[in-house]
Amino acid sequence: MGIFVLLIIILSSIAGTIRRELALTLIGAVFLASWFYCFAMTLLLALLHSRRALRISLRISPQEISAGECTDVVYSDNAAFFQLPGILVRCRLLLATTDGRRIAHDFRPSKKTALMRQETFEVKNRGAYFSDYDELAIFDILGFFRFAFRIPHGTGVRLLASPGAAESPLPVNARSGESSRQPEVTLIRTDNLIDHRPYVPGDDPRRINWKLYGHGGELFVREGEREPPPHSNIVILIDTQFDKMLYTAGMARNGTDLLCENGLAAGLACAANGLNVQIGCTSKAESQEAKKTVTAAEMAAALAWPAAIPLSEAAHLPAASNDRGVLILAMPRANAQQSALDRFLAGHAGRNAGRSAAPAVEIFFLYKSDAKKGITAGSGELAGAAETCAGVYGRRPGVRARAIGL
Repeated sequence: MGIFVLLIIILSSIAGTIRRELALTLIGAVFLASWFYCFAMTLLLALLHSRRALRISLRISPQEISAGECTDVVYSDNAAFFQLPGILVRCRLLLATTDGRRIAHDFRPSKKTALMRQETFEVKNRGAYFSDYDELAIFDILGFFRFAFRIPHGTGVRLLASPGAAESPLPVNARSGESSRQPEVTLIRTDNLIDHRPYVPGDDPRRINWKLYGHGGELFVREGEREPPPHSNIVILIDTQFDKMLYTAGMARNGTDLLCENGLAAGLACAANGLNVQIGCTSKAESQEAKKTVTAAEMAAALAWPAAIPLSEAAHLPAASNDRGVLILAMPRANAQQSALDRFLAGHAGRNAGRSAAPAVEIFFLYKSDAKKGITAGSGELAGAAETCAGVYGRRPGVRARAIGL
């Protein structure tokens, strides 16, 4: 920009000199003075602050929030920033998800020394946000020149924005066993006297210790050790692969949000009914495990990670253990090429081959039926693809598939 403006100034000055027009010459002189001031002062500040980026610390607190909430970027440095009129110094926080969502937040560093400062910003979209670096930028107010220095920081995720749960949970039937609790209490038999108590009317006669009755003539029942009632187990998998014939990158990100919101609602409903829940999603790593979840916050944090992956790229779903039912949430697709879902179903069927009661696999192909919500411009095309997918995958042994428009 500065070079372009300099060329205009030179042309204006030459034209004013040749045509002997004082106005053009004055305009050229004013712009040349402004240009020279911006260049010299911006360069001076850039030289003065060139090493400051190595000493600046930027961190985000809290690191786990819900989409739509605000968080703080905490800035700290041990020296004041020297500034000049018309020359701006700004820090820029740069965050991005693996599927292209970006956050850029600019703020002014403090003029005081040894000061920690917090800047609040809103995170509108769900996702796991990473970044290679932040920036310290020095630029003039007219936009002629800009110098940027990278602020390094540690690797790893910097911010997790969890989804909100859908209003109504999906009707989930996939679970290991068909009940969540064992109806009767099971007791371990024991002859230790400390594990007995006197019989009272209403006790189960099968728990009477007749050996003690034969010795003392009094009735005692076994207390025994209570066995914990078994839980049904379920793993919820979010298949984030999308078909480029049906989704753009932005639509796919919104479609992944739809899967995560309904996955969270299903996980919370299953946990409330006594099921042991695990959550996983598609990943580039071939060997991975579903994340064990206990609390609602842990489920939400696990569902901040899923990111939209094109169907053409290699991806894998976590393998589910043999004692778990499987619920898979996926986007409709029109492409018949091999996907993470196909590889998972083939491997799962192989691990459960020969079992008389293999855990059920349930697949929901979800799509937004209202085009105004920003998921798709042709909900009818998505509905047809979802119904086709449900029909194709529903014919596989041990698989129940449904198309659901929301």
